[in-house]
Amino acid sequence: MVTQLYLLKTCQKLMRLKVKLRSSLYVMVLILTYHCRETLYVGNSDVNINSKYKCKLDEVNHQRIASYIYEISNELSELQVSYISKLRELYEDDTSNHMIDSDCIFNRSIFTEANLIALSSLRLDYEFERYRYEYSEEDILKTINVINLIRKKISENKPSDIILRTNSIVISDMSVNLDLQVNESEYTQNALKNKGFDDPVSLEKTIKLVQRNGIDEKTKRSQYIDLAYNERNLIEVLIGIYLSSNIMPCAKIPLSNSDLYSVLKDIGINDRNHNQKGLKRKYINLRKVLHNFTQEAFEYLSERNSSMVKVVSNLPIEWAYHNGLPLMVRHTVSRFPVSPGWLANKVILDTSNIHIDMNSFSNILVISSFRDDDIIKEHLSSKIELFNTMPFNREARDKKFKVNINRQEPSNREELIATLNSSSAPIVVFDMHGGHSEEGIGVISLKNEAISILDIVQVARMPPIVVLSSCDTSPIDRNNYSTANAFLAGGAKTVLASALPILSDESSTFIIRLFIRLQEYLPIVIDKEKRSLQWSSFMSGMIRRTFYTEFIDHLIKTKKIGRDRKRKLNFEAGMCLDPLREEFHSHIISAFAKEMRIDESEVQRIIDEDFVLPECLKYLQYGSPERIIINSPGHIPLSQ
Repeated sequence: MVTQLYLLKTCQKLMRLKVKLRSSLYVMVLILTYHCRETLYVGNSDVNINSKYKCKLDEVNHQRIASYIYEISNELSELQVSYISKLRELYEDDTSNHMIDSDCIFNRSIFTEANLIALSSLRLDYEFERYRYEYSEEDILKTINVINLIRKKISENKPSDIILRTNSIVISDMSVNLDLQVNESEYTQNALKNKGFDDPVSLEKTIKLVQRNGIDEKTKRSQYIDLAYNERNLIEVLIGIYLSSNIMPCAKIPLSNSDLYSVLKDIGINDRNHNQKGLKRKYINLRKVLHNFTQEAFEYLSERNSSMVKVVSNLPIEWAYHNGLPLMVRHTVSRFPVSPGWLANKVILDTSNIHIDMNSFSNILVISSFRDDDIIKEHLSSKIELFNTMPFNREARDKKFKVNINRQEPSNREELIATLNSSSAPIVVFDMHGGHSEEGIGVISLKNEAISILDIVQVARMPPIVVLSSCDTSPIDRNNYSTANAFLAGGAKTVLASALPILSDESSTFIIRLFIRLQEYLPIVIDKEKRSLQWSSFMSGMIRRTFYTEFIDHLIKTKKIGRDRKRKLNFEAGMCLDPLREEFHSHIISAFAKEMRIDESEVQRIIDEDFVLPECLKYLQYGSPERIIINSPGHIPLSQ
């Protein structure tokens, strides 16, 4: 707890400093810390770092930051120095240090803290009344509107043709570690007393209140109530720093574990028991609950185009519906976990970009590991063989770019570590069994043993992109010590993980579609259109295409169309998805209705009521996929 409070104070001081720093100076810090691969360490610990790259917390000021910039700028190339020189001139010519006057008065609480930090970073001078847990939807919307107004004014003056898209909004809630409910018996008064807590009665009460977002201004204060507030406030400060770096708002919703856990548990039970009827009923119920909490926040999302959304939650907000589709299909969505707290600190504060050339994706590592008698052992390998014989690969000699798949089969922990450390591939696909028991942590099953990725993060190289074709790598009904979070802890920038068990045949097909999209789609965007591509957009585009492909398969399976219609409907969907058209879903529904000779409303009804939780919706994007940038030939080489 002492460490968390110190981090909170450090974050708050750095935020106040950032408010005072002129914007060009702050931009120079961001550029230099990333492109020189050196970071200014701020802290009072005696760490073994070159003195020019560290300073004590109390020494952070304009002069120290400027000194840091000037000292390391000579490590840059001539082109990079020219960029920095222009920013330096702008900084030195700017003698203003004024806040923007306003007549804004806000209520400052857990629900508005992140947005108010963002407004302070934008140098808006406002007044506020301090609360702890006061929830007011009106106050949240007011802060969002002000941030969006400033964001709009800035966007009017930026050259949109050379700027990559940024997230347009963060959606966060009041979720906490699901272990509080998954292993409820561990948090009773007697269990807490046996673990040595001084006041187990008060702690148990606090845990129950936290689970249902039941703490408000009238709640009697105690050491554990204060601890809960400080931990939640730390998350809000971290989100506030993230918002400040991206100039975006956060829509805070009062959704808690208790609002969803029982239905999440039922979905898990029905899915694991292959009870499709029960699964459909529970999933539709989940969507209704999510709709009640998200409808106001979703009003800030585009109705015509795909927005970029960051979810900060332990709950599957991606499955909420917006404008006829799951959020993760309608928009480009990725997520940060709230728990464990130390991991949230790491991933939310990581704002560095990774630039990768397209040719690097010609080397893909697939790690498969099964027992010899496993019936699904050859599912992916047989499809990889088919992929290698596809027409575009026969013509590879005439192409500059070709996806080569390096499939390895480690049997144990040591062989897995060696395989990871010997590879420089930017993307690694894990093809094996996964699991996550109610009492334990996430594991992957190698041929000879099951291991937790947490056990190898200190000794194994983690690629920037991890794709987990395994069951339960981030399950919705287990605690948050998942395999996906372990990869993030180990240094992966983004992880595509499963929210439930996945079907082997369908998951292997999903992976082959990923390889095909890399082979066929990347060269179109990078070489022909000559524009850079964010991994978040690439992956969301694939999930979107898979959604409609699986929908067509559902129509065939339920005998609503013949198999001979599949190619035509896939073509109609593809024309709307790559590149993504405005109101793409409306166009696809219209095309499908015409081909099926039914009303558009009936097509939408089938999606809403019959086509529930297809396999593609089980894949959630974790981390910062938007910060992995596949460079176009015209990319400005700031990071070279």
